[in-house]
Amino acid sequence: MNPFLKGKQIYLRAIALSDATEEYVQWINDPEVTKGLVTGVYPSGIEELRDYIKSVISDNNTIMMAVCDHDDVHIGNIKLDRFDHIAKTAELGLMIGNRNYWGKGIGSEMCELILKYAFKELNLRKVSLTVYGNNLAAIKLYQKLGFMIEGTLKKHVFAEGDYHDKLWMSYFNPELL
Repeated sequence: MNPFLKGKQIYLRAIALSDATEEYVQWINDPEVTKGLVTGVYPSGIEELRDYIKSVISDNNTIMMAVCDHDDVHIGNIKLDRFDHIAKTAELGLMIGNRNYWGKGIGSEMCELILKYAFKELNLRKVSLTVYGNNLAAIKLYQKLGFMIEGTLKKHVFAEGDYHDKLWMSYFNPELL
C-alpha cells in the first residue's frame, strides 16, 4: 500500500473500501475494542462497515487513515474530523482493533504521527478528543502525550452497566504556545 505517514512500528495510509473485512467487523463488535467509543453500541455487519467507510471517504471534513504494521497488516484506524478552519481546530479519534498490538506503544505512535501532521501540515492550533471515564488506559495515554482535561460531563455515557463521565481533552500546538 501507499504509506502516507511513517513511524517506527506502523504507518498510516488512506482508508479504503477494501479495508471493510470480516476482521474489521469483529473489531467493531468487540466490547473491549470499542470500550469508550461511539462505535460498537449496536451490532454491525460488513454492509454497515462498507457504508461507513464510503461516508468517511466522501466527507471533506474527515481525514481517516488506516493504521498498518510494516507487514501491511491493517490493525486499526485514526481520524481527524470536525475541522473548524477559522479556529484551526479538529477532533481526534482512534482505535486499535487488533488486540495483538495492544500494550506495544502503537497508540502513542499513532497519536504522535497524526499530531505532527495536524500541526505541521494542516496548520492546526488545537486537537481535541473525548474519552469515557471508564477507559483508563486511553486517559493515561492521552495525558502522557500531553493532552489536558478541559472539561468533564458527569455521568454522561452508559457503558459496562453503569454511567460514566465523558472527558473533553485537548492538545495545543506547542509551537504556538
